[in-house]
Amino acid sequence: MDIFETHKGLGNRKLHDKFLLLKNEILLGRERQVLQEWANGFEDRDNKMRIEFQTTFHSTLWELYLFQALKSLNLKVDWTRNRPDFVVTEPCEFYVEAVVSEIKKDGRAESSRNLDDIYSMVTAPWEDPDHDEVMREAITRYSNSISAKKRKYINEYSGLDWVKPDAPYVIAISSYAQVRYGKEYHYPMLALLYGMYFDSEIRTYRGRDGIVKPGTDSSIPIRIFDDEDMRCVSAVVFSCTVTLGKLTSLAISKNDIPHPTNSVFLIREDNEHPKFKIQIVSADSPEDHFDGLFVFHNPNATNPLPLSLFEGTSAIQVTHDGRGVAFQGGNLPLVARLNMSKLVAPEAVMQLLMKEAFESFNR
Repeated sequence: MDIFETHKGLGNRKLHDKFLLLKNEILLGRERQVLQEWANGFEDRDNKMRIEFQTTFHSTLWELYLFQALKSLNLKVDWTRNRPDFVVTEPCEFYVEAVVSEIKKDGRAESSRNLDDIYSMVTAPWEDPDHDEVMREAITRYSNSISAKKRKYINEYSGLDWVKPDAPYVIAISSYAQVRYGKEYHYPMLALLYGMYFDSEIRTYRGRDGIVKPGTDSSIPIRIFDDEDMRCVSAVVFSCTVTLGKLTSLAISKNDIPHPTNSVFLIREDNEHPKFKIQIVSADSPEDHFDGLFVFHNPNATNPLPLSLFEGTSAIQVTHDGRGVAFQGGNLPLVARLNMSKLVAPEAVMQLLMKEAFESFNR
């Protein structure tokens, strides 16, 4: 299936700006190839996938990313079942329901994203004056998405004859919840699921049970993995870095772009000094498909997701034993990524941006 061939059933519906950029920009040929590889083998069961990809974009991008992850893990998907999104049958059975957190209706539109927003990636999140509001907005958006998919399982999926009561159910969420979503890292999700709220003033975690929804007096409960009705959710798979920059970074990493017109660098977190490290993406220093992916395991799940599924990958698995969280993965966690055109940011400018990022994150 050619996902870039404009669907005849679209009529006058507006095509998404990111789809048009990917489809028409001659310099993004390698990025198109990466995405087409993700789509290989994907079955469009309801004949809506291409339409959604070309008009709303993010939800399909996320599903294709997840499908490529499942293929990389040599997992078999049963396409005869139309829900949940991925019914994995081998080597073990579990279900994955995908969802994206989008910008709220009256929020700042992503189309307003500018160079300041892009350059903001080199500033540590806790140095942003609005970091607490960004955290609370992300938590609010994630909470809505997870709650909807939890109810979907309880009210619908659990009653399907092919959904086994002893098989894990996973909610996979990608964030596009605000213009600078690439800066959210794992902070909002740690707070929402485990009640570990990152305090930007003291740069450490504090236990909390709720937050105030931005712009309101409404309280949003957090620490939701402790809720009885969340026991049906085995894990939450999460990323805020599945972007066009991901496609460029993977294309460069595969050496598919002999003379790349963009430069990409990553910021990773380490336990050793310096805590935050800069990685220039290249074929010799690649970004992996699983970089930026987090698997938050529910310590109270009725059907736990086996940790062995993601062993040997760069996905970061997060577990909680009642005293604190543990992180494990095949590479350092991906905090943020900066993808810049060499016309806008030639090598000398990128060197300055990397220096600024290193100093900001390690200050």
